[in-house]
Amino acid sequence: MLGIERDGEMEIKFNKQEETFSFYSGNGDAINRKTEIRFDPLTGETSRIIFDAGLTLTPPDYSEAARQTGGKNCPFCSENIFYMTPVFPNNITNKGRIQHGEAIVFPNLFPYSKHNGVVVFSGQHYVKLQDFTAEMIKNAFLAAQHYIQKIIETDSAVKYVSINWNYLPEAGGSILHPHLHVIGSETATNYQQQVNNAVQAFEQTNGHAFFEQLSVVEKKIGERWIGEIGEVAWMHAFAPKGHNDFLAIFRNKQSIFDISQDDWEHFATGLKLIFNVFKEQGFTSFNLLTHLSVDPNAKQTPHMRIIPRFTIGGLNTSDINYFQALHQEPLSYKYPEAIAEIARKYFN
Repeated sequence: MLGIERDGEMEIKFNKQEETFSFYSGNGDAINRKTEIRFDPLTGETSRIIFDAGLTLTPPDYSEAARQTGGKNCPFCSENIFYMTPVFPNNITNKGRIQHGEAIVFPNLFPYSKHNGVVVFSGQHYVKLQDFTAEMIKNAFLAAQHYIQKIIETDSAVKYVSINWNYLPEAGGSILHPHLHVIGSETATNYQQQVNNAVQAFEQTNGHAFFEQLSVVEKKIGERWIGEIGEVAWMHAFAPKGHNDFLAIFRNKQSIFDISQDDWEHFATGLKLIFNVFKEQGFTSFNLLTHLSVDPNAKQTPHMRIIPRFTIGGLNTSDINYFQALHQEPLSYKYPEAIAEIARKYFN
């Protein structure tokens, strides 16, 4: 057990336990395989670090698919976006859609929630991981923030918001053209509810915000700490939800309303560095979640999580199986501390 002590009490605990499976090869050689079970320091949820037989990936190339699906065939491309996408009511914007730079926000035709905006990054149909610019990322998240602010102004019942990204088909992206999903709801997702409850309990017990404290603790320990750009701190999650699980914390912020344009620029710069870490490992696809509070008094420090997605082998086997899908127990072939070490060289 690892932790940081304050006034004689352990504030943040990093608990883990090991299990070993012993068996024999066909030749009679003893084999021992270790599984490490880690407990999330906020929620107590478990995840497992499992034996890595040597994960090697062949990154897919969607260039041909992009040629077939882009231009006149894509509702998000420049020649179609103002004709083939729906528009918001006037209380959101009297221009139909929200724009910031090249980024454009419009309603999702197939919404996941009471409010669901789609943010298209730019007119470029297929953007490879290494080709995203900080400006593209910054503008997309600023446009998403603007939409969320309009939601909150016009619908006081909305209590839960998030900015989300499925990048490429391996991560559930149904359109190659890069886009975000912005969700606003009266009801929390399971992740939002667990985090909100646990953060509130931590604040009541310890007197300060969990994610602010986590950034301090992880920087002091150093094992999973990656770096910081402006007031955005980057680290790897102790109990990962995927084979990498990078966490960005917007320090000294209480809600989405506190995040400035400079913060989004610093975030975008760090995210591009994380893309380099993915590329080095052969990952090209990911899921991203940005957890945002709309209550400035809730001490809900905004944070982002990003995990890679991929398929394995000639059968294109999904990286998610019964363990993650039904047991709801994340698995990782990679040790967080080893991945953080790879990431630090890019930030340094």
